[in-house]
Amino acid sequence: MNLNESIHRILQHRESLADLFYLVFLDRYPDVRQHFQGVDLKNQAVLLTMVLMVIERHHRASYPATEVYLKYLGTKHSRRGIPPDLYPHFRDAMLAALEQFHSQDWTESLANQWTEAIEEAAGTMLEGYKQHYSV
Repeated sequence: MNLNESIHRILQHRESLADLFYLVFLDRYPDVRQHFQGVDLKNQAVLLTMVLMVIERHHRASYPATEVYLKYLGTKHSRRGIPPDLYPHFRDAMLAALEQFHSQDWTESLANQWTEAIEEAAGTMLEGYKQHYSV
């Protein structure tokens, strides 16, 4: 399985991955709960799935639109007071959720692909902390 096949499977079962991710993320890092107060997690699950698709597309093709969107998302996170040091926690929780989601199809190669894609996207998002982007 590769990154593209992974995202297709996620899109077919988006709610289960998002639910799994938030269980892992909020359990491992209880301090992040403060950033989800008043957030509709059902809506957030849809946004998370969309962001994973953007992350995959940005990594594979570096589209200008995905770059601008990720910078805008960084700006939104900055304005919400989400510190950049939470990004590695997001990555680690997402990798754990993806591993559980893909089960026997999870490989070191797929883990490396997702790690690279998430880290690349996080770097682009952090540019949005420096300059404020809008779409």
